[in-house]
Amino acid sequence: MQLTFCAVPTAHNRFNPIKLILALYFCAIALPAMGSNHASNPPVLLKKNANWWVQSRRPSPIQGWDSFAISLKTQSHNVQQAVNDKGTLIFLLHMTVDKKGRVGFAEVWDGNSNDTLVKLALINAVKTNKFTPYVNAKGKRINESTLVLMEIPGSKQQNTTQSQDTVIPNQAITPARFLGGQNAFSEFVADQFVYPTRCMDESINGYVRMRFMVDRNGTVSNCRIKEASKGCPEFGVEAIRVLKSCPKWIPATHNGKNISAWFEVPISLSVK
Repeated sequence: MQLTFCAVPTAHNRFNPIKLILALYFCAIALPAMGSNHASNPPVLLKKNANWWVQSRRPSPIQGWDSFAISLKTQSHNVQQAVNDKGTLIFLLHMTVDKKGRVGFAEVWDGNSNDTLVKLALINAVKTNKFTPYVNAKGKRINESTLVLMEIPGSKQQNTTQSQDTVIPNQAITPARFLGGQNAFSEFVADQFVYPTRCMDESINGYVRMRFMVDRNGTVSNCRIKEASKGCPEFGVEAIRVLKSCPKWIPATHNGKNISAWFEVPISLSVK
């Protein structure tokens, strides 16, 4: 089976002998093409960093991410101020951790703060903290360069969706996006979507338009089917499951503060 994303840019995963075409056209309640802040040849596209959204074997601070985030806000005025101003901060860290949990290299590969002082504080904290080692599929500790998702939460009030969030004109907000941009989201859907067996066996093509919210702390919620092809209603059920399993997104912002925002994503699938 060959899986091809017809969005721009495209990503390809090859299987045989059936061809599955999954078209993702992002038309947002304010969602233009998803950009990113990383350099060329980003680590997420390398084989060893595939499926970065699966966090079970990824390194984490020995005291846990929650305690690490609290300590970071306490020690860095810049980080605390950024959280106070914006709300939840979300980062994708590119880091190398050895078998003893020592960090040799770290960088902010993507995130929702471009403040150099915030990034510097985060990297310094990561490098001076001990982490659990990367564990491979066989359960062995290995020296590895990997991508790790980190969240520095805002206050409860900041993270609560406000009624005015969903009525702000599209032109006035900076839209939410998947960490790593459109390519990464396409890879995520390809990795997670299970083509309904009946529809595949009967070579049924499908279409579903999904509506969902990315809330103020980056969580995908309120997944709804707006319209779907009648031949295979299982498409919609599977699309809801995939969207609910999304890792944190970078939230939309208005006047520099996180807000909750709706999106619509049409997904076309065909078996040939």
